[in-house]
Amino acid sequence: MLSSTTPAAEAKPAGWILLVDDESPIRQLVEIVLNTQGYEIKLADSAQAALAIINTATVPPTLLICDVVMPKTDGLALTRQLLARLPGLKVIFISGKIDDSAWWPADMSGIRLLAKPLNNDELILAVNEAFAGPGAMT
Repeated sequence: MLSSTTPAAEAKPAGWILLVDDESPIRQLVEIVLNTQGYEIKLADSAQAALAIINTATVPPTLLICDVVMPKTDGLALTRQLLARLPGLKVIFISGKIDDSAWWPADMSGIRLLAKPLNNDELILAVNEAFAGPGAMT
């Protein structure tokens, strides 16, 4: 018999996350880590796949987690395109090749960068802060 004092499930964060990374193990890791935190996440292996997901979504993503260095269209170009289309979109960059964003163009300089290999606690903290904060993280 179930107890009537079972605690209510924690509230699920509002909105969803679009993760764009060309590395399958990274996509899988981030998906597992963020699903355990109650976040809904959709995965794309390229900028083109990310645009297809957004074009078919009924509601735009709340947060974009995007690899900086990817084949064809890099993360900076994709982010510019998405921020022009979705000005309230929050962004976190991830990269295994770049660990300092000081050289970035001015329009990208305020966006958080997490280095690969990702630290699960840092990832969760960055995502929680993105969902808690107002507007884009730029």
